[in-house]
Amino acid sequence: MAESGRSLTALVPTRTQGLRQLNDLAEVIGDYATSRNYADGMTTSRLSPYIRRRLILEEEVLEFARTVGGFARIEKFAQEVVWRTYWKGWLEARSSVWKAYLTQLRTLDETLPGADQDRLVCAIAGKTDLPYFNAWCDELTSTGYLHNHVRMWFASVWIFTFRLPWEMGARFFLDHLLDGDPASNTLSWRWVAGLQTPGKHYLARADNIAKYTNGRWVPKPGELDESAHSLRDDGLARIPAVKPPLGPDASQIQPRAVLLHDEDCGPLPDSWAAVPAVRFVVTDRPQHCPGKLVEEWIAGATADADARVGTVTLARSAAEVIDWCRVNGVVEVGAFRPLTGFVGDALAVLTTGLATTGIQLRFADRGHDITFFPMATRGFFPFWEAASVTLRRR
Repeated sequence: MAESGRSLTALVPTRTQGLRQLNDLAEVIGDYATSRNYADGMTTSRLSPYIRRRLILEEEVLEFARTVGGFARIEKFAQEVVWRTYWKGWLEARSSVWKAYLTQLRTLDETLPGADQDRLVCAIAGKTDLPYFNAWCDELTSTGYLHNHVRMWFASVWIFTFRLPWEMGARFFLDHLLDGDPASNTLSWRWVAGLQTPGKHYLARADNIAKYTNGRWVPKPGELDESAHSLRDDGLARIPAVKPPLGPDASQIQPRAVLLHDEDCGPLPDSWAAVPAVRFVVTDRPQHCPGKLVEEWIAGATADADARVGTVTLARSAAEVIDWCRVNGVVEVGAFRPLTGFVGDALAVLTTGLATTGIQLRFADRGHDITFFPMATRGFFPFWEAASVTLRRR
């Protein structure tokens, strides 16, 4: 396949730019089934950083896709859009998997043997014996992006060729990917390792890399471990699902005040307009250190969201939120529900702190999550079977 001649509009963390980019993607969406695995050229949408912070919404992306053609033509694109939904829904029902990841990172930081530490430093710096891996490292840290197929190769090389802990690779991604979110990132790394679908792992192969980079990278014989076994099953993928709280739909409530956070920088429902707003700035990300590009993307996305709201007060602690509520005479605050991850953990603590002063933090959800999260109880393909029925009806 020849490299695509399509060009990508520069990524700018605003809703306007995200919608503009979406409206230029008809050709990409129409060719998705045949082109998306190729890592060179404009073969994917590059919308994921916008969807990650909900500068644009999944519903908007799927609605636009339907203008490209019938469901059969856009099915693969729609499937990829809701993969992220699936991971988020799956982790919401098993938040202990996220906690286990953080705990293991803390342990690894304290106990990783010296030889492994040396290899870790080389891998993160892109100074290994594999030129393609080094190039991927550079692309990740300099752009905040990697093609999805490259992410799979990268993770496989990290785990099975370099024999480095998957958790540390997942952290490297989460610290540098503009679209990195706790669910998709953690569970995708677990999947490559053979933990998320026990016994079924992903191995990077030289011929696959050569084919889907159009010959740009051709690993030498024996460079990659193409016969490695899955990592030892940790049992976490079989944790029974706990039904997560969902609802009401954000459009169905009218809060007296709104609390904003960086997990959702999307448009507010009309019923949330014209009320006082406070932004809770979450900077504590245990065992992680977000890169400069990620920090700038979050800052840009939240600034764009605040500009669309109007006057927003910044609060960097529970005490500052409580003081803001008192000044504004607020006893109930509405917010989009933060999903499992750093912001979710911080808002759980905030909720408890507010409650002690008689202030209720009430969460609401996007309609997309309410519809699809309950379907994410088992593997992806049972999820897709149910989700596609709903999507076909729309």
